[in-house]
Amino acid sequence: MTITQSAILGVVQGFTEFLPISSTAHLMLAQSAMGLPTDLQGFDILLHTGTLLALILCYPNVWWNMAKSPFTGDRPSQRMLLLLIIATIPAAVCGVLFADAVEKSMGSIQSLGWQLLVNAAVLLIAERCLQSRHRKEMRVPDAIIIGIAQALALIPGISRSAITIAAGRTRGIVRGDALDFSFLMATPIIAGASLFAAADIVGGNTILPAMSVTLAGIVGACISSIAAIYFLRRFVASCSLAWFAVYLVPVGLLLCIRV
Repeated sequence: MTITQSAILGVVQGFTEFLPISSTAHLMLAQSAMGLPTDLQGFDILLHTGTLLALILCYPNVWWNMAKSPFTGDRPSQRMLLLLIIATIPAAVCGVLFADAVEKSMGSIQSLGWQLLVNAAVLLIAERCLQSRHRKEMRVPDAIIIGIAQALALIPGISRSAITIAAGRTRGIVRGDALDFSFLMATPIIAGASLFAAADIVGGNTILPAMSVTLAGIVGACISSIAAIYFLRRFVASCSLAWFAVYLVPVGLLLCIRV
């Protein structure tokens, strides 16, 4: 793998991690298009460290307020911290129990097509099944349901952002709040996955490209993640996420019929 290829993969991962179109599917497609193996699990996970940095840089005040809330009595930040902890538990448990099964379930290019169609259906159904009245405050049951949705996103090809934002929308959470909560709850999951990947590297179970190549991918992922976060936050202010189905459906169909 070259520095240029690594940077391209980082950019692809960063954009598609937050856009509701499946980063796993697009990474596999990009790797296949460049003639690279599509099972670079350790490298793919390390790209998420760039995404993790982007999440911290884009929400610095939120993270700082939550970190100090147990000592300052900041009730809104305490509540958000509790909701994030609750929402993280399902995916964390499933990730530990089914990590090997998830790694072995990486499918073919054709199967990615079906998964992209599932992502499109999730977005469309979520917008159709909205509750008539939106709620401004997220509740514990909402966090549990969104957390379960995040656990389902461990299935390769299912977009984490798509399914978690959709889960929030079906609970009556306004787009902006559902999107921000989806992004925030990704942070501990990505951090945990990165730590496991680092442990495998230290233990010699995963072999990475040269340091310069790996860093190029991480930097690319960080920059593109920041761009994706700001773009999507502006997009949802006036547009439905169902518009991404306009992209997902034809691409998914093309991959399904690919010979």
